[in-house]
Amino acid sequence: MALLDNIPGWKVFSTGIGIAALGIVGFLVYTFFLATPNDLKELEEQAVQNAIEEVANIYTQKVQQHGQQRVIVMPVKGDTTNEQIREMLIARLNGFDDDAVEAKKPDSPSLEERAISIFNKVAKDEETERDPAAVFEDAGEVDEVISVAVTKKWAGRDSGVCKLDVTRIVKDDGTAERKAAVLETKHITGLSGTAIQTGEEEVEDGPGFWSGFGKFMLGLLIVFATVAILPFLSWPFAKAAFRADSNAANGMLLVGLTVLDLATLFAVSWLFAEAAFNTTAVISAGLLLPLALVWNLRLLNFIEEQ
Repeated sequence: MALLDNIPGWKVFSTGIGIAALGIVGFLVYTFFLATPNDLKELEEQAVQNAIEEVANIYTQKVQQHGQQRVIVMPVKGDTTNEQIREMLIARLNGFDDDAVEAKKPDSPSLEERAISIFNKVAKDEETERDPAAVFEDAGEVDEVISVAVTKKWAGRDSGVCKLDVTRIVKDDGTAERKAAVLETKHITGLSGTAIQTGEEEVEDGPGFWSGFGKFMLGLLIVFATVAILPFLSWPFAKAAFRADSNAANGMLLVGLTVLDLATLFAVSWLFAEAAFNTTAVISAGLLLPLALVWNLRLLNFIEEQ
């Protein structure tokens, strides 16, 4: 370590790396273990919530007729929101008064495998050889299994729409035989913004590939330009830190510049995608961090030499 301390800039680099590493670990723990998914734009989320409320209405009537319901919620097909729609659905179903509905993810691999087999056949309008009752063999306490597929999810400037196909396997179909059955798929539409007042869906399909790609490239240029320019803007502060001959001050300067680089990236993501901490932004931050650290370190060494 004494040998490494003789390398110019090593103490600054090692201090910055240590602080940055702790920050990254803390962020990853929060993102993957504490934070719930948050990838939907505001109007998309409102449209999804509107559609999920329609799903909840199904259970309002069933609870009145049959009492408490225990529901298994399968993965949402066509969901590109890091399971946010599934989490929203489970939270809403568990939000009934007096725990009238108990919703959760599958905890039995056999139940999930049998249910997926049936739901896939239903989606393709094919006959299934599996008996719906077989789904409940390893889960006698479960009343039904629900599968949701997203067929459309879009938000414009002032409105949004979310279309869901809801298919359910119920233990008791309500007939005299009280047998398990696959109920007919319900097509549910959720709206948000001005679409709620007009009752009409927007016909637009979104901004299109090239428009979205153009925003991404513009954001990328802004971030890279910020990373390149910030060390030069910090020249007076850097000279003051070097005159103080303090490793702590040098480390804080390096970390501060790098944090500003990452803050710029998340700000650009929020400006263009209306979601600062979406999946793309987090992955980009992981790629940008080592580049920003190396660039800032080299520029600080250059300033010190001057």
